[in-house]
Amino acid sequence: SGDLQEKRDLLADGLARIGFKVLPVQGTYFVTTDFRPLGFNGDDAAFCRYITEQAKVTAIPVTAFYEGDAPRHFARFAFCKRDEILVEALARLEKLFAK
Repeated sequence: SGDLQEKRDLLADGLARIGFKVLPVQGTYFVTTDFRPLGFNGDDAAFCRYITEQAKVTAIPVTAFYEGDAPRHFARFAFCKRDEILVEALARLEKLFAK
């Protein structure tokens, strides 16, 4: 299993292939994504609930880190997992959002 940069790239590249807009990552264990390109019409909490229920993949709504006004179209995915877990999560998300 690779180092954290390899894990980050594995997850970020896979999410981008599915259709997420992936924000640049610097010094965290998370990839932050904009899920609007997928056509999801809800806020970040609804999106994270949807993928948890439908694909059994969990992300963190970015609004969880804000008080008051916050962007509501970003979800954070942790990449500090075993490679096979990341690959499985990507496969589940790809199936869920297949066009």
